[in-house]
Amino acid sequence: MPLSDPFESIVEAARHGAEWAWARLVHDIEPALRAYVRRQSRGDVDDLVAETWLHVARGLQRFQGDERAFRSWVFMIAHHRVLDERRRLARSQTLQIDAGELETLGLPSPSAESVVVGRADADAIQQVLDKLPRAQREVVLLRFVAGFGVSEVAEIVGKSPGAVSALLRRALARLGKILGKTRTFSP
Repeated sequence: MPLSDPFESIVEAARHGAEWAWARLVHDIEPALRAYVRRQSRGDVDDLVAETWLHVARGLQRFQGDERAFRSWVFMIAHHRVLDERRRLARSQTLQIDAGELETLGLPSPSAESVVVGRADADAIQQVLDKLPRAQREVVLLRFVAGFGVSEVAEIVGKSPGAVSALLRRALARLGKILGKTRTFSP
């Protein structure tokens, strides 16, 4: 979503620590950022999103560009955080905690209805996306969930726009087959 105030003034205010400016930057980008991280990672979404914003805060003084460049920069940082997390998880075992153990930790529990509905939607989407190779899944999420153009996706993942377009075409064709559709798609 575009920011309604002049973007440069919001970034400048954020550079000077204005809470309203940070809230605005986070509010406008975070839903798509969370969706991207959730679909790309098996780790803690909150931690990865927080790490992303921490890196944004550390680098904001050096950032130059418009709103699209900022969104792209934030997603590039998230992409690198996800890659770091994958490497870390590959080197170590993860601790599995069931719902009963969460209750003993004193953490709030969501309602059963919200869990079932949320899981059903998220699980269905994740099951379909899991059938894609990682590179295809990544470009589909950046293109259609985060809303980036092909050239921006290419910059984020470090590939050429032609390579991203090819990945998108293959991913969409594969998704069409998975979902039982025979139409062709274009990125």
